Amino acid sequence: MACGVDDQNGERLTLTNKEFALLHLLLSREGEALSRSLIASQICQMNFDSDTNVVDVAIRRLRAKVDDPYALKLIHTMRGIGYMLEVQS
Repeated sequence: MACGVDDQNGERLTLTNKEFALLHLLLSREGEALSRSLIASQICQMNFDSDTNVVDVAIRRLRAKVDDPYALKLIHTMRGIGYMLEVQS
């Protein structure tokens, strides 16, 4: 099942349920760095294993849709911490 949201240009994007849940989590905690373990428990319903890249893959797929086509990047990597959604001008 897919969910639709508007992109930075007001055009419709199609996201998977996991991508939508990840975007919702990032938006609901905008400006806050979220750890990989928190994201894994909230989005993937799993205990985080530092040897897995499931969170990084989910972020990459979401970025491909909401960040890559645009100059304004919303999803930021916080090295050693996790990820954050923030509009930086």
